Amino acid sequence: MCYQKFSIFMLTILTFILMNALKLPKPIFPILVLLTFFISCKKEQPKAPPPMQAPFVTVQSEDVPIYKDFAGQTFGELDIELIARVNGILTGVYFKEGQRVRKGQLLYTIDPLEYETKVEQARGQVAVAQSSLVNANEELKRIRPLADMNAVSKRELDAAVAKDKAARSNYASMQASLKNQEIERGYCNIRSPIDGVIGLSNARLGDYITQAGNASRLNMVSKLDKVRVQFTVSESDYLKYQKRTKVGETITDLQLILSDGSTHPEKGTLNFSDTKIDPTTGTVTIEAQFPNPDGTLRSGQFGKVRVLIRTEKNAIVIPQKAVTEIQGLFQVSIIDDKNTIQTRMVEVGQKIGIDWIITKGLKANEKVAIIGNQFIQPGSTVTPVPYVADKDKKQIASSQND
Repeated sequence: MCYQKFSIFMLTILTFILMNALKLPKPIFPILVLLTFFISCKKEQPKAPPPMQAPFVTVQSEDVPIYKDFAGQTFGELDIELIARVNGILTGVYFKEGQRVRKGQLLYTIDPLEYETKVEQARGQVAVAQSSLVNANEELKRIRPLADMNAVSKRELDAAVAKDKAARSNYASMQASLKNQEIERGYCNIRSPIDGVIGLSNARLGDYITQAGNASRLNMVSKLDKVRVQFTVSESDYLKYQKRTKVGETITDLQLILSDGSTHPEKGTLNFSDTKIDPTTGTVTIEAQFPNPDGTLRSGQFGKVRVLIRTEKNAIVIPQKAVTEIQGLFQVSIIDDKNTIQTRMVEVGQKIGIDWIITKGLKANEKVAIIGNQFIQPGSTVTPVPYVADKDKKQIASSQND
């Protein structure tokens, strides 16, 4: 039905009222009813739908930095392990784990009683040797003038000289033994070799410490004003780097990406590369150094070293959403001057975050549509609207294939 019963009823009533008001003859009533019915049933002409909106980006050429990420691990500028050099019971711990310590600060003590006893024994031996040296020297002083007067034989003089030399040697040996015992006694006090941060202790009060095995490894002190980051690169990447350095290019833009995705605020510099390539992995180890003024970086952290490989000059970059891949062929949708969608084949290069470098097929100032609607087909007329990228996605330039 093209009308509702209620509408026909109301039209009929209005027609009847109009006839009475105009005092028209009754035979005209059916004609007016039919005319009213015809007007009410007349269909409205459908309106053409407006063109669909198509987000677009205007092609721009720009210099694009190409980065590559390498997995790495951090180390302190100095990481010095504290290893016990004497055996004994641990009698003192004088630091808080994870805190800064000063060079020369006392950290551990090992029971020194055994080593103090050895020191006293060595001191006694030195005293005996010194006494023997004095006697030998006095005897030589007495015999030498007599030998000059031929009052004693030359044999007696030679014996006195030899005895004096032996006494001197024995005295020097006893002094060295005493010094050695004092050094061993000093090993009972373990002090920090540098200013740095001390880690978790591997030993507790009352533990028996030995010179060998894991029981000798007490702790580690790290200097963290700067951190070293070691990472590996493939042999091909290493050779490319060497070729660039030979023509005067240097890698100066190094960033450290931490495990939470944040970027360390300080830029790094290259320290060195290993002298050999690992034959099992085909990689070479490279070390970079990063300032760590606030001490947030610690030894053993994992992250990524982001290296500026090169800069693409006047590169054409569009969002990856604008590129369609079909059986290894890539195409984009162009909005022409008449706002009509046109399909064009392109050649792609490096992926840069959520963008793609187009090496062939596009030129500056062209409009590339971000087609997300299957109803927009080539040849369709659209209403172009500027494309707004997702703000939550940061365009981080990273290279996967150099």
